[in-house]
Amino acid sequence: MGKQVTISDVTFRAGELPLIAGPCVIESRAHSLEMAEAIKIVTEKLKVPFIFKSSFDKANRSTVGSFRGLNMEEGLNILAEVKSEIGVPVLTDVHLPSQCQAVGEVVDVLQIPAFLCRQTDLLVAAGETGKAVNIKKGQFLAPGLMAHAAEKVASTGNDNILLTERGASFGYDLISDMTAIPKMQSLGYPVVFDATHSAQVPGNGAKIGLKAKNIMQPIEDVAIVSMNDNLRKVIIDMTEKPQGAALVIDDGDATLLGLITEGDLRRCLAENGDIDRMTVSDIMTSNPVAINIETSLKDTLSIMEDRESQISVLPVIKGDSNLCVGLLRLHDVYQTSGQREMIPTLAKAAVATGCDGLFLEVHDNPEKAKSDASTQWPLEQLEDLLITLIKIHKAVNG
Repeated sequence: MGKQVTISDVTFRAGELPLIAGPCVIESRAHSLEMAEAIKIVTEKLKVPFIFKSSFDKANRSTVGSFRGLNMEEGLNILAEVKSEIGVPVLTDVHLPSQCQAVGEVVDVLQIPAFLCRQTDLLVAAGETGKAVNIKKGQFLAPGLMAHAAEKVASTGNDNILLTERGASFGYDLISDMTAIPKMQSLGYPVVFDATHSAQVPGNGAKIGLKAKNIMQPIEDVAIVSMNDNLRKVIIDMTEKPQGAALVIDDGDATLLGLITEGDLRRCLAENGDIDRMTVSDIMTSNPVAINIETSLKDTLSIMEDRESQISVLPVIKGDSNLCVGLLRLHDVYQTSGQREMIPTLAKAAVATGCDGLFLEVHDNPEKAKSDASTQWPLEQLEDLLITLIKIHKAVNG
């Protein structure tokens, strides 16, 4: 390894294997603090240097309806609390040059997303903060060309630079070429391997055999209303559980009776409907198109799109009954999918190759994560994975 990079009490140097880990996106203050503390307990036990990561905004989400995170001010306040209360350095993404100064006043590492790794103004602004900069290699970029990205940051006099490998585009999929690690190390900076994003299958859930049950919103996370509820209650319930629709359910046995979408409510309000007098039964779609929980995403997509008027949400039912168990949205189908089970394989290969650090998105309940649910590593399995990786690291480094 070339240059050593020190970030607070974490040093990327020969013989060490620091971990950058945390949820993909900041979901709440409480969740961020809980996750940072839980990961710290594991890493301290195993003597693994740890930097907490989470994003205040995921500006590169696949669809416009995807959860992006909190606003920058609220997100930075939460990261500042994580740093002071949990006592760990923190990392977050920046997407615009104008964000860098404010972000640099709070975090220890500014991260440049892969899609933005050639943006000169962004790289220079990040470097000018004086904080460490982690540049993710674009999926479209040859490893050696990361020299130019690093040079842009270093031109500011700041050479506290990490480079991160996160897979390369191969057609519409990603592959991980482990030779990228030594090639980027030859540029003189520590190279981190992102084992979670490297397991993504961008926008291609149907291809890897996923079903409705794998990506649907469970019924407890969806607004549930009765036929006699007034529309004001529906609006309040849908605001508290913003999934784009409310399920109309029989009070007795959870049988699906109908569906109300945001579009239904907008049309009602446009026609000056009285939301205190009008009830669910006045505007709901009775006996809506629904799909079985075992329906493949390929078939689900056909049901939603192969029609004169596209369907944006579908109730999900179980078995041959009309028992409703959830809701599936069109942007759930199109969001990036992934192969979580391949994360250990990729991580082990990268450590064996000699990476200088690891990047893992970690969540206490990945299936309910608000971003990149299919490629976040379960918190409860983190310790076992790290134990295996430490053994490989020791074997490789003697």
